[in-house]
Amino acid sequence: MRVPVGVRVGVFALIVMGGYTYFANSIPQIESKPPQELSLEGGNVTPAQLVKAGEEIFHTKGSCEICHRIGQKGTRAPDLAGIGARAGKTKPGMSAKQYILESLLQPGAYVVEGYPNIMPQVDKPPIGLNRSEVWALTAFLESLGGTVDVTLNDIPPTVGAAAAGGGAAAEVKLPGDPKAGEAIFAGKAGCIACHKAGKVGASPVGPDLSHIAKIQTSEYIMKKILDPVGSGTVAGYPKGVMPPIFGQTLTAKEYVDLVAFLLTLK
Repeated sequence: MRVPVGVRVGVFALIVMGGYTYFANSIPQIESKPPQELSLEGGNVTPAQLVKAGEEIFHTKGSCEICHRIGQKGTRAPDLAGIGARAGKTKPGMSAKQYILESLLQPGAYVVEGYPNIMPQVDKPPIGLNRSEVWALTAFLESLGGTVDVTLNDIPPTVGAAAAGGGAAAEVKLPGDPKAGEAIFAGKAGCIACHKAGKVGASPVGPDLSHIAKIQTSEYIMKKILDPVGSGTVAGYPKGVMPPIFGQTLTAKEYVDLVAFLLTLK
């Protein structure tokens, strides 16, 4: 009996589809998951693994290299090359890991000469590292010329509580309009004469603000606009260039809109 052409084509199509399905299902499937916070508590981790994790945090969540470099001067913050060795000699009676931890958790306790006190606490917003991440980051910084001896017990149990929501201050929610603020940044306020902010502006006279909300608190940003001198001058940039006039030249709405725009720069 002769099989109709339509049936033969249908059977052939089913065979081909079945073959492709079998082939596709034989390929190991990779599940896509959002990145999770690092958690090392309760696990066995070698110093090498800890340093590797800390290096990753330095370049990513910690946002450290926005201001710091390793082996390169002339950035917003001190060069961290050899910090693992230098840290133990910076403050009398304080070990390298103690100094590094203090610098991460209480950066205003000791400010390197020539740099303003503008570094935020890394375990609080906007950076918000948890306890394990602070441990790993400390180990990485120790490894830069020093000996890695920091343990989880060296990290206070309260570290990272604010980032996790334990006693954290409520995030500042401004009723401003970021789009209107971007127009003020580029127009009336004239910020683009000195600053770059993402796709807006390109001037190198002042610091690049493209990541300002990722490395600074909303309180700092609001104060900097009104009192630029009192907030300190970023290293490597001339002092007194930013005018202290915006409290008089901008209306309250324009000021709030401008801040709202800057808070989107992450």
